[in-house]
Order: sequence, then C-alpha cells, then structure tokens
Amino acid sequence: MLGVSSVSVIEDQMVLTFSDVQSGSDFVQVVFGQMAESAVNVDMISLIPDQSASYSLALTTSNQYYPQLMQLLGSLRGRFPQVKFGISDGYAKVISAGEEMKSQPGVAAAVITAVRRSGVDIQMITTSETDISLLVQSVHADTVKSALEG
Repeated sequence: MLGVSSVSVIEDQMVLTFSDVQSGSDFVQVVFGQMAESAVNVDMISLIPDQSASYSLALTTSNQYYPQLMQLLGSLRGRFPQVKFGISDGYAKVISAGEEMKSQPGVAAAVITAVRRSGVDIQMITTSETDISLLVQSVHADTVKSALEG
C-alpha cells in the first residue's frame, strides 16, 4: 500500500473516556499524573472540545492495567464529581508504518479507504510522521490487517 511498509497488531486494548470535563480545570494533569504514579502506560490520546465550556478525553491502554485504572477512577470520582467516566475493552490497535509517510501525501486517505472497504468501523485514529494507528474492535483486527497488507 502507498507509503506503508509494515502492518502490525497490538491486542488487548481498552478505552477510557471522560466527558463533561470543565475547561480550565486541572483534570488532565491529575489523570496523567496519577496514571504515571500507578505505572499505567497510556497510548492513543484524544482531547475534544465541545460546544460549551467543557471537553471530552479518550485514551487507550492495555487491559493489564485494569486494576490500577479502577482504583484511579474511584479517586477521580471524588475529586471531579461532574465528570462522566467510561471504560470498555475488546479493542486492538492496528499500526501501519513506513518511512515514506514523511514525504508521501495521501497515505492516511489510502489507509482509511482500505479499512472502510473492508467494512470495519474505526474507533480512534492517531498518527505520527511514520505511522498511522487505528483502534478497532478486536474481532476485526485481522480483517483490517489483511486489508492494509493487500
């Protein structure tokens, strides 16, 4: 595929979502600080403002951190009672990588088109100069990997 030299899959991923986070609060700093203290490795991160004075935060991590996250969510509920929390598992991260992505326009379009043609919904996307990471339901990870390698 255009600009992609390798495709890999990381299984056993979960998503944490936080909504109704008030702008100007120290919520994000507290969340990431407590995760660091609990030795939780965070991967994909998305911060989305809404139409009011609040935002939503979504992030992924390995299922292995579930016990630490449950403890963390308990402490956050007391400090930030207005924030709504969600946690769900059953995800995999499919990573398309290639050095050519640095200078090749259209790689993301090709990756997203291939996944869409496979009939799989993308749950989250993050990118860097040399990779595109897609979060999908675990049951569809092999389908997505095949679509990107084909």
